[in-house]
Amino acid sequence: MKHIAVACGLILAMAGIRPVKAQDTPPHVPLSPPGLLRAIVNEASGEIALQNEIILTGVNRNRKPEEYQKGYFEAAFILDKLREYGIDESTIVDLPVDGKTTWDAEAAELWTVEPELRKIADLKEVPACLCSGSSSTDTTAELVYVGPGNREDFYKDNKVEGKILLVNGYPDGARRLGVEKYGAVGLIGWSSSHPEYDRDQVGWSSIRRGEKDKPTFGFMVSERQGQDLRDALERGQKIVVRAVVKTEQVPNYKDQMTVGLIKGTEFPDEELVFTAHLFEGWAKQGANDNASGCTAILETARILKKLTSEGKIPPLKRSVRFLFVPEISGTEAYLEINPDIKKKIFADINLDMVGEGLIKNLSYFRLNQTPWSLPTYLNDVMASFVQWMGDSQRDAQESNWRSGGILAPTGSRDPFYNLVERYSGGSDHDVFVDGNVRIPAVSINVWPDQWYHTSGDTSDKSDPTQFKRVVTISAAAASLLGSAGPAEVERMMAEISGRQGGRVGDDKARAERMLLDADAKTVHKAVREARVVVNQAFLREKEALASVRFFIRKDGDLENLLLGRLAGLDTVRAAYIKEVEGLYASRCRSLNVKAENAAPTKDEIRLGGLVPVRTPKMGRDEARRLREEFQKLKYQPPMAIMMAEMELRNFIDGKRSILDIRDAASAEYEPLDLLDVEKWVGVQEKLGLVTIKKK
Repeated sequence: MKHIAVACGLILAMAGIRPVKAQDTPPHVPLSPPGLLRAIVNEASGEIALQNEIILTGVNRNRKPEEYQKGYFEAAFILDKLREYGIDESTIVDLPVDGKTTWDAEAAELWTVEPELRKIADLKEVPACLCSGSSSTDTTAELVYVGPGNREDFYKDNKVEGKILLVNGYPDGARRLGVEKYGAVGLIGWSSSHPEYDRDQVGWSSIRRGEKDKPTFGFMVSERQGQDLRDALERGQKIVVRAVVKTEQVPNYKDQMTVGLIKGTEFPDEELVFTAHLFEGWAKQGANDNASGCTAILETARILKKLTSEGKIPPLKRSVRFLFVPEISGTEAYLEINPDIKKKIFADINLDMVGEGLIKNLSYFRLNQTPWSLPTYLNDVMASFVQWMGDSQRDAQESNWRSGGILAPTGSRDPFYNLVERYSGGSDHDVFVDGNVRIPAVSINVWPDQWYHTSGDTSDKSDPTQFKRVVTISAAAASLLGSAGPAEVERMMAEISGRQGGRVGDDKARAERMLLDADAKTVHKAVREARVVVNQAFLREKEALASVRFFIRKDGDLENLLLGRLAGLDTVRAAYIKEVEGLYASRCRSLNVKAENAAPTKDEIRLGGLVPVRTPKMGRDEARRLREEFQKLKYQPPMAIMMAEMELRNFIDGKRSILDIRDAASAEYEPLDLLDVEKWVGVQEKLGLVTIKKK
């Protein structure tokens, strides 16, 4: 019998079918039909995406001054490609600019002249070597080491006036003391994302000089170069360096982005948006960060247009818009100057740093979901495609890639290491999930990035196979959401309901751990927080499930199906609360304390009746300036409030009371003191960001 089993296993392997082992879980079934996915896989090209990335960032290029005024190479390249791919409704958009000028570097060299003549850095060779914001100079001065240079004690025994500082860190961190106070004339620093992985990478940095600050310059060198210079100085060697920098403030510069649109056939005023930042400042652009995201959504646009035109996938009922933007600021500006388009957008998928090889980069493919203030079907739809990709590539690898592998001809055979994670900010999806906008948005990226914001962010780290898989996920999601009808809505509801079981189960386990970890003094407080965690979990999940109403429209059968699932969640919530109460009673008996009833406290009753309402002042810009305003009011938020601050703002919707906001943020982060939240809301009121109404 053993020989028969082995033979059967070999036959299955040769057929590309993986024998199921007892400990295996069944592979995830995707939301889209196999034929549609196969059409997308066959058309998606990691090579095309990588070739476009190489054209954008394959060589170091110094931007010519006239480009700032006439238009940027990157924006024009994306526009040409969109039109080549048949995306006829494509254009370059000039955005409002904050200032009248922008900084530009023309040349920069750094040399040692004593004890020997040797070039250390050159803008033409490594653009990251010059800190943006540096002033023009031709300075020869002695080099002196000041450690990080950001504290007074680093200058106690150092005379730095007229000298150039060597800084173990970012130059601007030492500028305020070293240049402004003690008279140094320039800085050389070293700091990069992963020097333990690549000692020769040069980190991006900037000089953030105010109008009244002294003109100065900053160079960045690699960890190897910086430590060699430091070691020589510590051995008592005198080093004299010469810095030659030519920069200028370019007047009347443009802030620019590129837009493409595939118009829907039935509901053209409903738009799914893809975002990727084409610019992160004007001086430096990285291959992975973020030419990769731009060329991935460019390839997504190409295959959607081609496959729908050829009838290989269903026509898109809804429109799909592609935004290639200056990071965050461009997205904000675009939505502000196009309020009608903003109203049409029902979801955003943001691609930021997606093209690097996973093994080469020691990394994971990550799906960052929406914050809890914005529960949505989008999280589970995207998670479904990511999990399908992971399962299918695991199975394909186990069959030695004989069947099912999504591999580019010139790409790697990396496993698809992937994570579906809670919300993490820092890219254009932040603009959409902000409480003033409230459009569901997820972000896709590869992280950690061993060359993040360094000279090492070049196209040789990218992988056509990774591109092909990312584009497949993006195009599959766009096809589903763009053409979803009743059948797709049923599948979406089933997918969401299936995943909800795991999430609410995790939340109940967290609630019960609060009770199990409590002692006689804390068990009563613990049960209050445990109830909050469970109740908020079901409020969140009901809102996520109900978000499919966007696709239901007036379909009575689908609405009844949804109502049944929502009622089912209420039934499970009641059972979970009963279990929590049972554990509380058991803990009280074992701790020899009397159980308390669940009546609200006086503060809970009072603050449950007060509802903060946003004013027009509560925007993202105001939120960024809150720290300075807090200082003026001599208010220092507790650390727990600071950690939850973004969501505290987002939960202010004109319906939730201060108690509701506290409970929602506490369930997402950690228990917050209700009176601390009241004080924080009070500060927002003093700043004119909210008004308070009674329920």
